[in-house]
Amino acid sequence: MADHSTNLTEDIGRLRYELELFLLGGEFDLYEDDRFIAASEPDRIEAEVSYNKLIFSCWGEGWSRSWRVTGCDATPERLRLECTKQMGRTRCTVELRRAPEGAETFRSRSEFAAELATLIEANLAGFRVEHAIAARDDRLHISGTHARLTLKLRGRVIAGIGVSSLESQATIDHTLAAGILWLDALSRKHKSIDRLLIFAPRGRAITIATRMTVVHPPGASISLYEVDEEKKLIEPVAAFDQGDVADHLSRAAVRALWARDKALPIKVSELIGSIARLAPGLVEAHIRGNRVKLSIRGLEFARVSTNRQTIEFGIDESKKKLNDANRRELEELVSEIVSRRRADSTHRNETVFRARSEAWLESLIRRDVTVLDPALDPRFAYSQVPAYRGEQRTFIDLLAATRYGRLAVIELKAAEDAEFPFQGLDYWLRVEWHLARGDFQRRGYFRGLRLTDSPPLLYLVAPLFRFHATTKLIASSVSDRVPVYRIGINEDWRAGVRVLLSERLN
Repeated sequence: MADHSTNLTEDIGRLRYELELFLLGGEFDLYEDDRFIAASEPDRIEAEVSYNKLIFSCWGEGWSRSWRVTGCDATPERLRLECTKQMGRTRCTVELRRAPEGAETFRSRSEFAAELATLIEANLAGFRVEHAIAARDDRLHISGTHARLTLKLRGRVIAGIGVSSLESQATIDHTLAAGILWLDALSRKHKSIDRLLIFAPRGRAITIATRMTVVHPPGASISLYEVDEEKKLIEPVAAFDQGDVADHLSRAAVRALWARDKALPIKVSELIGSIARLAPGLVEAHIRGNRVKLSIRGLEFARVSTNRQTIEFGIDESKKKLNDANRRELEELVSEIVSRRRADSTHRNETVFRARSEAWLESLIRRDVTVLDPALDPRFAYSQVPAYRGEQRTFIDLLAATRYGRLAVIELKAAEDAEFPFQGLDYWLRVEWHLARGDFQRRGYFRGLRLTDSPPLLYLVAPLFRFHATTKLIASSVSDRVPVYRIGINEDWRAGVRVLLSERLN
């Protein structure tokens, strides 16, 4: 008798793999039945397996969608997903599209690999390129977006990896991780290999260079080069801390408007209170510029304008301005979220339950951060703390501290992500920069706790079996100056977070 459960597991694994592979290419446009929904990015996507079903979720500012995936067809520019929704009653086709390069600018990735090999030999004296390939390798978890090179210098084998200027910034940023995977693969064939060369487009290697300040694969060195494809030049780039070279950074930190800077107007506080009373103890408020976002278990359902002092409510693409005539609709929405967005819900495939899983997980941990580590101070767990690097601002999932004043950066994932360790590292670098300048306590964080100068801890938190297969290898390349810990939690974390595994990765 055929083992149908095994076949189903393999099918789901294949569907999920194709989705994750497509997302490595960066930004995309989302369509349902040829109707444009939104331009989106990989970090606004989740693909989770629940009751032997693959649930695909995507969200943006003020909207979210979920579908059950039953089949797929993939090309580099398009991922076509056959889906169902509304508890299986409706079938639809969801497409993730990227516009192919125009005829004048189109160059295949294999052509780029060949051209890069020529440029290396012309610009780097003594280097010879033995092999250059741009094809996906499922076994190595490397997509075809990067050119993989085997080079020789005076008889020594060297690993090389490069990316075209036609690729997205997310793909370019991923080159460091892909290079570490390629270096590891080559080292199994050539035991003496101890060097990796990275080739990135000119002017677009800042993230790689910044990460390289604390990324040092054991027993190997990394060199970064920028490629000017138009001028046919390759120039070396030293790893640098963006904070050390951008003289405007101190001014950026001074003008930073952080979440705890100002009190809300009385009228706005009253509006928030009127909504919070609909679900006592469950509604959370987060200040974002001139708006206050209201959520229940991580799902945003209303927004209060601090300027206009008005309320807008709704999920998905449906948003309405609150008035006396539709207040009942808001009450019903809150009631639906409270009853259906819970661990024992029987509506697990609906948007209300599936959307924003990481935000739900964040809301649980924020209530009791000691569930991850008893050494953490239960008084402090800040959500979505803004952090600056140059002119860029990003938000950290959770920022906490130990009882002895050592900062802890907590990065959360509810689904597999190959960039997980380096995404956490990006936040760690920003936090360390702000810590050195006393920004956190100057802005009113961690009152009553003296922060130490020790490097922050970095916790990578995800369900135990949702860590990507490459997580340990990538994290092990991070300098021991950055203490990286993997915290594996229970799959049914919605019913309560439990730590199943805690280990240092580097």
